[in-house]
Amino acid sequence: MSLKLEIEARSCNTRAGYIEIENKKIKIPNILWYSSKRIKPPEFSEVKLGEEIGLGGSFFYPEECKFCIPPSLSYPYFFGEDFPRFLAENDFFSFVSKNSCQKEEKIYVMANSKEAYSNPRDFVDYLAEIRGKIGYKVLYAPAIANPLNLPILSYCGIDLFDSVDLIFKSRKKIYFTSESEFNLDELKEYPCSCAYCKNGIENFEDLLFHNYEVMKNELIKVREYIANGNLREYVESKIHFSTHLASIIRIMDIEKYSYQEKRYPINGKKIIASLYSFYRPDILRFRERICNIYRKPQSAKILLLLPCSSKKPYSKSKSHKKFIELISSFKNRNVIHEVIVTSPLAIVPRELEYTYPSAHYDISTIGHWDKEEIDIIKKCFEKFIFKNNYEVIINHLSPPISSILEIDAINTCIDHPVSPSSLKNLSNALKICENFEYVSKERRDYENVFSMLYFQFSNPEKFMEKCVVRGNFPHYKLYYEGKQIASFVPERGLFSLTIEGGKKMGKNYWVEIEDFYPKGSIFACGVVDADEKIRVGDEVIVFHENEVRAVGVAKMNSEEMVESSSGEAVKVRHHIQP
Repeated sequence: MSLKLEIEARSCNTRAGYIEIENKKIKIPNILWYSSKRIKPPEFSEVKLGEEIGLGGSFFYPEECKFCIPPSLSYPYFFGEDFPRFLAENDFFSFVSKNSCQKEEKIYVMANSKEAYSNPRDFVDYLAEIRGKIGYKVLYAPAIANPLNLPILSYCGIDLFDSVDLIFKSRKKIYFTSESEFNLDELKEYPCSCAYCKNGIENFEDLLFHNYEVMKNELIKVREYIANGNLREYVESKIHFSTHLASIIRIMDIEKYSYQEKRYPINGKKIIASLYSFYRPDILRFRERICNIYRKPQSAKILLLLPCSSKKPYSKSKSHKKFIELISSFKNRNVIHEVIVTSPLAIVPRELEYTYPSAHYDISTIGHWDKEEIDIIKKCFEKFIFKNNYEVIINHLSPPISSILEIDAINTCIDHPVSPSSLKNLSNALKICENFEYVSKERRDYENVFSMLYFQFSNPEKFMEKCVVRGNFPHYKLYYEGKQIASFVPERGLFSLTIEGGKKMGKNYWVEIEDFYPKGSIFACGVVDADEKIRVGDEVIVFHENEVRAVGVAKMNSEEMVESSSGEAVKVRHHIQP
């Protein structure tokens, strides 16, 4: 029998798609609904956790459900004497723990999941270690999922769950909603309109099937949030109801950045930031790249600090249009470098305002700055200034944030950044730009592109040699020897390469494939190796040996490309002919 995993959408650390076994497709994430003579599964069950079917038997019951799994797999820590033999004879399942990983199969059962889940740090450490062993294969965590934690467990990278915890909790008269759990006997009204609540919950079965409905709805929500690319926002909204779940996410963010970062796509939907967003991997990755990789335009001698705006990109806002109009009134305006100070990104140079997540976030602004926000901005700003030297700093931030940063600068904002008096002060301060050596538009455009490419590709020095930049920001195009090699795509926030651009870039963000000529997509089965820097959404160059065969967009990170035997690895944009 054959098993194939196909991914249709990704969000954060997780994915949605399906497992195909013997031409039967099972969606992931999914719930295995426990089934026995005493406890019936819900009618909407797609996958059942069936009664023991005997060793070596088929786990398919086409006349009853799409997919059935022996319940012994739910309890790998209660190993029966037949369990190891079952695994030895089973083509698709293997248990995995911190200390053991029996064989490289397609679906792994998380041993001791319930015990590990009882402690947030143990659970996060355990999960990260298990993922380190099994990579991107399907992971099933038995007996821990319920409507409250399902989004968080999925976010962490678990693909399959079951209804066992619901049965236990229903026996204890626990009534679930999407946000909380109640003692059934203490409820004055049912906050639900399912058939069981409408008719009145009279017994265990009524309560269980209500909880099944809530669980089903939560699963559908999780799939939709994954498809829409905003599972993280939903997770942050859920963890306010549980310190246990909040601890899991905070530990994931603070202690497991490397585990998460390589799984997080480099582009996505709009981020609605909260106090739990400060260390989410895509936001922290942006700050890390600004502080450690980015280089400012070389001719920019004056640093102008500007406030953020609710409208993104910033230059589309009314306030920034006024700033840009004022700056453009100076002949030597190209010596000025606009940098936006914001939370939770900290520092956003103007030329990066279209990159993700600069153009894709929103956060509540009430004039009060959280201590953690302040510390993040201060540390990032100090690193930025240390690495990028300026001769003059003009600070046009509002007084609350100015006083916090303690910047040695010319302060121009009196009350509000766009008030007449503040704009007049800014205009007077910017006159100093005329004292510097003149910087042409052509030179500054070239340096802007260099800085943008540095942020994207890390080391574009050779790539930029003898190149010409055409167009106005953000619609830059890059030419070499009369041929276009790259263009900036504002919708992606990245430069897209042509075949000639791929040749000039060389072995940077590279994917090595077998000896074939790709056209539409490159699948993982054809990938030999890949640059470890590659993340989902990155621009990549496809090689066979030393020949550039294609350029396109990564649909997997480098680890998954190399490890997987199925699924789209690269979406090809340009390719060469055989």
